Formats: sequence, structure tokens, C-alpha cells
Amino acid sequence: MHFRFQFLAFVTVVCLGSSPGFTSERVDDTSIDIPDAEIDSRPTVREPERPGTVDDARITVAIKKKFSRVSRRLFSAIEVSVHEGVATLKGTAESLWAQERAGELAQVIRGVRGVIDRISVGPVGKTKDSTIQEQLEHQFREDPVVELKNLDISVKRGVVTLKGQLQSWQEKQSALSVAKMVRGVQAVRDALTVHLVEGRTDSVIRKEIVRRYQFDVWVERPELVKVSVQDGVVTLSGRVRSVYEKHRIAELSRVSGVRDVQINGVEVMRGTDDPMIRSHRPTPTDEGITDAIHRVLAYDPRLALFDIRVSVKHGIVTLTGTVPFLSIKREAEEDVQHTVGVRAVKNQLTVQTSSSMTDQVIRTRIQNAFKHDPVLARFPLSVAVRKGTALLTGTVDSIYERHRAENVSSRIRGVHALQNKIEFATREEEKTDGDIQLDIENQVWWNPYLSEQDIVATVKDGTAILNGSVEHAPQRVIAEQQAFEAGASAVENRLQIKKRASTPDS
Repeated sequence: MHFRFQFLAFVTVVCLGSSPGFTSERVDDTSIDIPDAEIDSRPTVREPERPGTVDDARITVAIKKKFSRVSRRLFSAIEVSVHEGVATLKGTAESLWAQERAGELAQVIRGVRGVIDRISVGPVGKTKDSTIQEQLEHQFREDPVVELKNLDISVKRGVVTLKGQLQSWQEKQSALSVAKMVRGVQAVRDALTVHLVEGRTDSVIRKEIVRRYQFDVWVERPELVKVSVQDGVVTLSGRVRSVYEKHRIAELSRVSGVRDVQINGVEVMRGTDDPMIRSHRPTPTDEGITDAIHRVLAYDPRLALFDIRVSVKHGIVTLTGTVPFLSIKREAEEDVQHTVGVRAVKNQLTVQTSSSMTDQVIRTRIQNAFKHDPVLARFPLSVAVRKGTALLTGTVDSIYERHRAENVSSRIRGVHALQNKIEFATREEEKTDGDIQLDIENQVWWNPYLSEQDIVATVKDGTAILNGSVEHAPQRVIAEQQAFEAGASAVENRLQIKKRASTPDS
């Protein structure tokens, strides 16, 4: 089946933890009990959702449907209510990752202006504190950025407390994320301090923040965000299109010399049809892109330590150099793709480690990592390793778990390359091509984040074929994830990056 529509891409959100900006005030807790909608197998009769207004009841349904598409089992015990665009999530999650994932999914639903997380993680005591402590120490011992010797780790009834002084806010966030990867962790208490860089003037800090906004694909209209800095404290105000974008600008504002970031003055627009909020940025020159990429890599603590060489020609970026982990190679490409003006990335980084581990040892380490991962532990996954290349097989429920298996494996020392042959488990209810088509289109309508993109999608025998063009490189990946989430068994991604005239950098 074939359809044409304007594509609003779904944003892949990194773990935000206790990101600033989440409203903590109590709102109406009355849940709107709306059962999961059953998709009619007669696509010629069904019409895609086109509500005239984005009201609380429709937002509630959209969040519930999003949870169901990603993992019906994982989010089955989470209730959703929405009041004046603020979503409240209550119930129980089986892991800290599931709790945070629920909040992240709600953030990128059209019309959501805030998320209140009242989800509890349980049951407590399922994993011994000593086991959690051992796994945490192992994770940090292997981490390429955060050194175990700089941390004081304690665990009590599944609650992890991290103490110590780190070099940057970004390194601190990395440490918190690593701690949340361990199975059995109920919560992570942040008692970490960050070394403050002295001597940077407020004007220099502000200029750097503004430039970071200008080159980040997720900041829709940088000129609509006002930045002021006084004594190292950044205060933001203005308008953005989603809760995620609000957190994104806060994250980008954490440059050297910043003591704190205040974002209460940033308004999340209730609707997304205001033409003033749509992106009209011209593509920067190759020189501007190169400079922006160097800055992005310098602020990522997992990449700043390595000599990654960057060359850009007509928006095509080539990365060369040597890194010790496959995860670092993958993260470098992802960071580059999030830079305005990048059309494609040729990742020629070489993974080279001093470790002399055998393939059997690498295989065992990957299997152990899966066993202790809060998301992957329940799935029947197998690993084979040959000359440092890991082959992953087995079944999972969704594209997110498939990607997580890649991310976990890429962090293992000695893994040089990956082949991911993990398949999706058979769905309880098979979907027709028409069902998949309709589901994609409805998801697209509810996503607030990016400018309208021209996409032509065809669904045949469960395979989604994506043709057309998008503004930025990450949207190609995001569109593919949308199709998988809608129920496609495979995706042929033929999307092209739009060409736009370059203009001199300011």
C-alpha cells in the first residue's frame, strides 16, 4: 500500500535522569481510562487521526498508544493522566530504565508541555546490594571516561549513591547513566561534584552557548531562545516545540564555567502549527560545519580524549583516527549527525585496543553484560565472536531492545565490529500492511519535534519502504525507527537529505 504525508520525525532521547525542567507541582491525578484502540484490518475504511485541537484526552490516548507500540508488557502497569498539557505518569516499572523510558516517550508527544514522573521501581530487594555493587564497580572499571578511583559507590536496598569530584557536567551525566545500566538498581542518588572552570567571562560563556544552539539539529529556532548569563548562572527564556527541546537547550548550555542553568522561563508551545516555530536555518559552509563538529566532540567526555580527525566536503563528513572502543566510534558518528549541515557521515575510525582477550573471553563478557542488563536480561540472546566481530542473534520485543543489545555489546573491550541478527518476537496480533501504514501516519501526526518532512512510504508484505527527503541526517534513522515501531518486519530506507544553499557563517 502507498501513501504520502508530511513527516514529523520521532526524537530518539538519551537518558535524561533527573533533568532540570520537569515540573514538580501536583496536578489533576484523575486518569482518563481509555482502552488500547484496536486497529481495523480494513484500511480502506479507516482514516488517520486528524483532530482539530490537541486536547488533554487526545494526548492521553496518544501517550498510551506510544507505550503500547514500544512495549505493551514493559509499560502495562503505568497509568497516564494529562491536565493542561502536563502528563502525570503513575504506577510501577520493573526497572529504573523502564521508568525513565516512559518519561522520555511522553516528552515527544505533540501537545505535552511537561511530564510529572510518579512511577515507582519495584520490587525492592530482588537483586542483592552486594551483587549490584560488584556490577557497578565492573562497569566503571571498563568505562573509557569515568574512572572508578574517582568515585565512592554505596548501595542500600537497591539505591545507589555516587560521590566524588569529576571534571565536567558531561562526565557527571555519563557516570549517572552508567550506574542506571545495572540490573536491580532502584534509584541513583547524585552526590557528585564538578570541577568549576574559573576565569571565563559571562559574555564568552553566552557566545559559546548561542553558537551551540545554532549548530544543533534539535534546536528548531535558536533565535527564539533568549540566553542571559550572570556570574556563571545561565537563565533561559523563550519558546520551544517540545519538552525534549527544552531539556536539550539546557544540556547544550552546560559549557565550561557554567555554575547552573535556569529554564523556568522557557515555554513549551501547546500546539505545533505556528509557522514562527518552524526551522528556516540555511546550511552552513563546510568550514562552519567542521568547526562545529570539533566543538561538539570536545564537549563529549567519551570523545574528547581521542584524536578524531574531521574533514567535510559538501556536507559529507569523514572521520578518521583510532579509538579503543566500538562504542566510542558509534558515539562519534551520532554526535556528528546531530550537527546542522551534515548530510552523511563516513565513519572510518579504527577500533584498536591493547587488550589481548580471546574471542571466547569477549563472548563471555558480552553474555554477562546481557545477563546483568535491566532491559536485556529476560530475552534469549546468543553471541558468537570471531576475530573481534560479535554476531548477535535471538529475539526481542522491539527495535529499542535490539539497539540496546548493540550499545551494550559495543562497550565491551575487544569488540571491533558488530553484526546484529536479532529478530522481533511474533506479535500477539498480526498487523496487515494497511494497519502498519495507518499506525505510522498516526504516530507521525502526534510527533511535535521537527519541521514537516516530505515522505513517501510503501508497505508491502510487512516491509516499509521509505522514499523522499528530510532536513537532517538523524531523521533518516528516526523515520526507520518509526516504521519498525508501527509493526514493520523490515525497512528499506531510501530517504535523501535535502540540499540547501550554503551561506557564510556569522
